[in-house]
Amino acid sequence: MSSTDTSVRVDGRTERSRRTREAVVDALLALHDEGDLTPTAQRVAARAGVALRTVYGHFSDMETLYAEAGERELQRLYAVAEPVPADLPLTERIERFCRSRARVLDYLMPVMRATRLREPFSPQLARNRIRYIASGDAEVARVFARELRGPGRRQLLDALYLATSGPAWDALRTDRDLDARQAEAVMRRTVTALLTTEGVA
Repeated sequence: MSSTDTSVRVDGRTERSRRTREAVVDALLALHDEGDLTPTAQRVAARAGVALRTVYGHFSDMETLYAEAGERELQRLYAVAEPVPADLPLTERIERFCRSRARVLDYLMPVMRATRLREPFSPQLARNRIRYIASGDAEVARVFARELRGPGRRQLLDALYLATSGPAWDALRTDRDLDARQAEAVMRRTVTALLTTEGVA
């Protein structure tokens, strides 16, 4: 057998392994999307169409699976989000930011709910949440850099987090029974009030 044949065979195995690994992550996220917030490794394997031992062949435990799923979800989040230029007028930045944030939060809601159930028992899920919060804070700080100057910056950033975070979105969608458009309008009104003197941009 030539070295080329060996290389092709190895590359083929590597590609199959990559596809299987991705299928397992896809299965976990799909189960979350469908409302299965605490799927077992057995259910993940069944959804992915692989044996349970295959799941553990790629992921030593559920924590390592959560780590990769968290990374995948962060990348999907970036794909869903609409970048908002920081040099636009404040009114337009608020409009576009809230539209983008609402889309992202509605997309992430099943995963956020699943995470809350397992996070007390999962250090990796806690780390994932910290990354998501940091990513959201960085976007707020970039888009509203002009408004976040001065000694009250930290308090204002905290207030914007409270208004635009996953728990706030879930409360509007679930506790207040608002549809996505209505919840976005509440978010926009709150952000506007926080960022303008009169509460009107």
